[in-house]
Amino acid sequence: MKHLSLAASIAVLAALAVPARAEVTVIDNNRVLDVDCAKDPDIAVVGNHITVTTQGVCAKITVMGNHASVTGSSSEVYVAGNHNLLALTAADQVTVAGNHNTVSVRRAVTLKAPRIANLGNDNRVTQPR
Repeated sequence: MKHLSLAASIAVLAALAVPARAEVTVIDNNRVLDVDCAKDPDIAVVGNHITVTTQGVCAKITVMGNHASVTGSSSEVYVAGNHNLLALTAADQVTVAGNHNTVSVRRAVTLKAPRIANLGNDNRVTQPR
């Protein structure tokens, strides 16, 4: 049986490795973030009073905290917190399950029009007609 040297083993593993999708998770309060979606395609906002601005189109943005402000684009958006403000340049699928949120979507990313589900109470959701 043939054994590989340590250097050869590392080279083989490096060649087989698949780049991992990065994720930004904020479990803090009172933060301001700029996120490059090409590097960090998934964003989860769990804290309160957080401001997030995205560059590019993220795969998924999840807002579980309260009083967050999110500006940018994402293929999928899920809002479960309360009193959040999302100004989305583009989004395909938006689900608003929290209450007292304001969400605006200008256009879809890949679809003809955004798909929006407003499941919470007292939310203001606007989209192109």
